[in-house]
Parts: sequence; structure tokens; C-alpha cells
Amino acid sequence: MTKNSKEKKIKENLVLDEDLKRLEKSSEEEKSIHEVFEREDKKLVEWMLEHPKEVIKEWEEMLKKIRKKRCGAMGGTYPITLAPLFLKKKSLELISSVGEQLDKVVDKVINLYFEDEYVRDYFPYTDIPKEWINFDPGYQKPTILNRHDSLFDGKNLKFIEFNTDNPGGRGRTDILEGIYREHPIYKELIQGYGKPWEGKVLKKSLEAMLSCYKEYGGKKEKPRIGIVSFKRYLEGSDNEIVRDYFIENGYESNFIDARELEYKNGGLYSGNVQFDILNIALRFTFFKRFPSEMKDFLNAIKNKAVCAINPFRAIIGAHKELLSFITNERNHHYFTEEEVKCIKNYVLWTRKMDEVITISKEGNDISLEEYVIRKKDELVLKPTDQAGGYGVKIGKNTDKGEWKELVEDVIGCPWWIVQEAMPVPEIELPVIKENKVVLEKKFINLNPYIFKGEYVGMLGRVSDTTVVNVCAGGGIIPIFELNS
Repeated sequence: MTKNSKEKKIKENLVLDEDLKRLEKSSEEEKSIHEVFEREDKKLVEWMLEHPKEVIKEWEEMLKKIRKKRCGAMGGTYPITLAPLFLKKKSLELISSVGEQLDKVVDKVINLYFEDEYVRDYFPYTDIPKEWINFDPGYQKPTILNRHDSLFDGKNLKFIEFNTDNPGGRGRTDILEGIYREHPIYKELIQGYGKPWEGKVLKKSLEAMLSCYKEYGGKKEKPRIGIVSFKRYLEGSDNEIVRDYFIENGYESNFIDARELEYKNGGLYSGNVQFDILNIALRFTFFKRFPSEMKDFLNAIKNKAVCAINPFRAIIGAHKELLSFITNERNHHYFTEEEVKCIKNYVLWTRKMDEVITISKEGNDISLEEYVIRKKDELVLKPTDQAGGYGVKIGKNTDKGEWKELVEDVIGCPWWIVQEAMPVPEIELPVIKENKVVLEKKFINLNPYIFKGEYVGMLGRVSDTTVVNVCAGGGIIPIFELNS
């Protein structure tokens, strides 16, 4: 079957009713997840359920294309949903605008860290040496390439953490969107209901770094970019997509292992090649592992011999203690009225476990230990130094005795937080099981990328469990904005 005849056959099966072509009007009453996540692909899903053999064949071909485009790891592909998500314009605008506002709040706290002793003492364990945090990056904004993770059920939008040291997925987000847009199963549907493709995540990533380089004082028209990690984490990673995008757009880019860099002649080199921009593509804590091998890498950053992005000070934004700081009314004098309103409306109540006498989410003075034990089903416990959902304990899913024992163990520890639990939104998606296409409920979260203060795109993740994270066994769902 030729490509044209294949597309024609699929289109014949995907004739959309006129009522599906009309988007629902936005209204204040539009509050349920089913309305906000109303997928205009109803006919597509119905066709998938009725034509499993053709779906499986097409999906296998699509997975080959996804793998060829390196949207995976360890020789395979990440779990990708069979159907994308169509998000209404009004909903996407809310998530993106709040994400940008909270990005400013995060930056404000990081800047206060250098100006205010009380704020500095609030982050006693920074995961990396304080000396690194004090390195002046040569540009003003303390965070550049960020991803802020949120839960949205149509009525409630709540941000649960900020990823400001090394947010993943920026390469795959653009690539997957492009693959879905061109595949015959989805092409007509996406063109009919979605906005035109912009592919902004990679583009804005490069623009943000070049802007920082210029502010830093860089003079080269085409600075060389080094994507810095350890060798074993680079090949086959999302960073391959990022590197190739930079090269395709005229900027020499290379993978470099931080341990192999040399600081000489006032610059940072790998062999005889000098690098002008370092895109740090690894969680900052990893760089503590090889102190002697890291000296040249660190000294070059310290002496501003290279423009490093993100700067090490960005780790303050990734600390879960920051959520405690901004949601505690006792600290709201640091923020504007608009910022306080945004925090109260869109950030989950959070407390460090060493704030043993504090204000509850209901606004009352409390003993934190007694409160956390009593309110078990409404709370979540998290270690502040972990990522990927590791160490998270959900009170509702934890035995009462185990919860009490954990609370007693971590009370008084500034490296543990307790957070208000919000029900993780669910969405019904088609999946392939036993050579059939069936519908299954999945938990979902939405994670906007904010690059140098600007919303540039969104990573969607789904999971069979309430801890929605790709590293913890979840998958990716491409997101398309409806054109009205």
C-alpha cells in the first residue's frame, strides 16, 4: 500500500462529525477535567477500538520512527501514549501564565538567598558546596532552562515542584510533536483542531543560551557549545537531539565529560577545542563525585572563563524547601500582593519538617508532628534531595503505623518536607493489550517549560500510579493546543 493510499484509507475511517469540528465555548462553568481535557479525537479513539490490527501495524511503524529519532533510552523507546492530548487554549494560557509568574517567584527567592541571612539559613543543606552557588555566572537571571511540574484537573491548578538544575525532555518534546503531526493516523485531526506546529522548545533553548552568552560578555558570533555530563549519560540520551539541533542551526556543539576538561590560557578546553558556552546537562549533585577531576571545570566556571547554563545557584530553585518558604505566610512580606495571590492559588501548601511549630494549610498555628499524623490522608512526605518520585510517601496509600513511624523519624529534619496532597488527575486513553485496543485510566500531570522567563512548551506525563514520572515507570503524552 502506498503512503497516499494508506492516508486515504485512514481518512475514510476518520470522517469527523460536524459537531466534533465545533469547539466548545469557554465559560466560567467549564470546570471538570472531562470538559477541559475534552479530546476532539473521539472518532479516532472509536476507530482505534474497532480496528486493532491496523492500529497495531501503524503503531509499530510509528515506534520505529520514534526510535530512529532517538526518543528513547537504552536502545528502546520511552512509553508513548497511543493518543495525544488536546488542551483547550484557555487552559493552556492559565498553565503557561502561572508558570511564568512562579518562575519570577523562584528567581526572587534565589536572589534573596544572597541578600538576606534569614533566607540563606532557610536552605542549610544545598546539596552542593556553597562556594559553587556563589559563583557569579556573568548574567543576571539565576535560572534559565526550567521546567515547573503541575497537576491540573480542570478546576484546580497546583504546582508541586520546580526543576531548575537540569530539566529533562526538551529534545523529545519537539520531536514527538513533529512525528504525531506527520503520521497518517493523526495528521488530519491535528491539522483540523490544533494550532500550527512551532517546535519552540529547542529553538527557545538555544535562544536563551545565546542571550545569556551575550549578557555574560561573549563576543563570538557563533560560540561553541559544550553539553556537559558524564560520558555514560550522554550517548542515547535526550541530549543527542539537543546537540544535533544546535549543529543543524550553525552552532558547533559537542558532548564533553566534565572530568576531561582543561582550564588553560584563560579558557576551557577539551583537547585543543575551546568551549564558550557550557550547557550543564546533569543534576548538579553528580559533580561532587570526582573532586580532583573536576578542578579545571569548576575553576573555569568560578573565574567566568566560560558561560555556564544553568548556573549552580539555580539549585536553590530545585530545592523542595523553596515550596515551604513561599507558601508560609510568615514569609509573604518578601513578595508583592500579586505574587502572594499567585502562590496561594497555585502552589500546594508545603512545610519543612523542622518547622515544628507553624501555620497549617487551614491557617491555624499547629504542632507539625501532631498535625501530620492526624491529617495523614491529606498529605504527602518527600525527601528534599531526591528526584524522579523516589522516596515519596503518600499518606492515603500508607499504613497508619508506618506513616506515624516515618513522621517520628523525620520530624525536625530540614531535608524532608510535608506537602498537601491533591488528587492526581486521571484521563482515559487507548492502549494496546493482547492484540486489542482497549481504554485504560491513566494518571496525568502537565509540566510547562519556562526558558529565561518565557513559556515555550509543555511536557505531558502519564502513569498507572499516582507518582507520575518517566523515571518511575511513567510515559509521555504529546500535548496539542486547540485553536480556540
